[in-house]
Amino acid sequence: MNSKYWEEEIETMSREKLQELQLQRLKKTIGIAAHSPYYQKVFQEHGITADSIRTLDDIRKIPFTNKADMRACYPFGMVSGNMHEDGVRIHSSSGTTGTPTVIVHSQHDLDSWANLIARCLYMVGIRRTDVFQNSSGYGMFTGGLGFQYGAERLGALTVPAAAGNSKRQIKFITDFKTTALHAIPSYAIRLAEVFHEEGKDPTSTSLKTLVIGAEPHTDEQRRKIERMLNVKAYNSFGMTEMNGPGVAFECQEQNGMHFWEDCYLVEII
Repeated sequence: MNSKYWEEEIETMSREKLQELQLQRLKKTIGIAAHSPYYQKVFQEHGITADSIRTLDDIRKIPFTNKADMRACYPFGMVSGNMHEDGVRIHSSSGTTGTPTVIVHSQHDLDSWANLIARCLYMVGIRRTDVFQNSSGYGMFTGGLGFQYGAERLGALTVPAAAGNSKRQIKFITDFKTTALHAIPSYAIRLAEVFHEEGKDPTSTSLKTLVIGAEPHTDEQRRKIERMLNVKAYNSFGMTEMNGPGVAFECQEQNGMHFWEDCYLVEII
């Protein structure tokens, strides 16, 4: 694939065509959500059906869903359809501030999510010829498996190194000729420090691309990481409730993140 787009038709769609697709998918989403115990009740109370959504502005008819609602529905009160027939994976938030947020994924959900991550990675120049190392935890946190499946969907050679064990991370980066790394910003800085502790130059590896996110960081921190590891670092955004990573991503301009509007409708309140 020589194009600069992973999905050119979607990524270059006119605003008019995009809005048509958004309305079509919004109506479909409401039709699906109406089968969940929570939304069935909410939609009945507010007279909402897929047919009642005629324009994108009609999203205002839908009441907010907040964390308290999701916690009250723990664990499966928001699941649409037959979870035992269609559900293939559960992810959840950490639950550090209360009851965790639980998301049940169907195979379609996972396929769509992997494709979005692949689109993100492709946008910053990662290709199937790259070696992609993932230093996120492979558990209920979506950053681990989310990027793993996305990088595989892209066709890159993946290194599921998981979190921690910095000396092993460095050995893999060095021996496997890793070209792209996913890490939270603070850990990227720690890796550079361990390189020096081991008497190695962190700027002399094959690394060229770093994907960062999952914790707040300033642009100054990003530039520091880029200097320390001799890479370009790209910010990412996602939430467990919205699949996980892959909701928005920076392009090579590094001038703010692009929301994937074919999958996420942004409402500014």
